[in-house]
Amino acid sequence: MKTLGFMICIFGSLAAVLVPPYRLAGLGDPRWGFLLDDIVAAFGQHVRIYDHIDVQTLLLELLVINAIGMAMMLFARR
Repeated sequence: MKTLGFMICIFGSLAAVLVPPYRLAGLGDPRWGFLLDDIVAAFGQHVRIYDHIDVQTLLLELLVINAIGMAMMLFARR
């Protein structure tokens, strides 16, 4: 169980950073996309996703993932 909690922390954090939430122009619901990918803006320009990362949602996502993993490690049977 401890190993599973550790794996959730590591791979969950890696997945959250590689596929972060982003918002175009800071409006609307966040969308998730691969970090090194391009999105096509309304005017046909290619924009990098990391230019529009929604930091608050990403931090909340990382907090929840790591809290679950840490809880599994702490409450595992010894």
